Amino acid sequence: MRTHLKRHLSKMSEGADEGFTLIELLVVLLILGILLAIAIPTFLTVTKSATNTAVTSNLQTALTGADTYYTQNNGSYTSLVGATSVSDITQEGTGLSFPAKTDGSAASTSSKVVSLDVIDSNDLVLAAWNGSNRCYAIADQKSQGVISTTFTSLPKAVGTYYGWYKATTNATCTSAGATAVTATGPGAWTNTGGFPA
Repeated sequence: MRTHLKRHLSKMSEGADEGFTLIELLVVLLILGILLAIAIPTFLTVTKSATNTAVTSNLQTALTGADTYYTQNNGSYTSLVGATSVSDITQEGTGLSFPAKTDGSAASTSSKVVSLDVIDSNDLVLAAWNGSNRCYAIADQKSQGVISTTFTSLPKAVGTYYGWYKATTNATCTSAGATAVTATGPGAWTNTGGFPA
């Protein structure tokens, strides 16, 4: 009995030195390849979606800060950046950066840098770049028809409008450049309370 057990243990120890066959390794590599082919596009889609959500959320925050300033400044966007009589938008606690130009010429370099275009005391446009190919914009019209003389695709009615246009670099993402938002199409201005898809 003892000899039989020794032979059995000897056979088991000999088998322990065996490795994987080439076919087994190829099957494992094939399975890994399939999993990567599924995971990478999903990851890229989720990343792009998260970036767009961050940009649109930051623009909403900037609009809230601008509205707070508007209320504190007796219903006027005048001197929105660098105001001396009341807190300017950078002091409204938005956590965002605003270039020191309110003519819309300053570019948004990231989702946390918002370009401003103060059209008149009652109307403004905000824009931010998503880092790849879109410039998101918000137009806030508190007086009827004034802002839409410059932004011809924008409806003339009072309200807050959301849109986006293609911007291949951050240099082309400015609030003045939001005139590129069309009246129709995928990124067209809408006042439904959110950005078009």
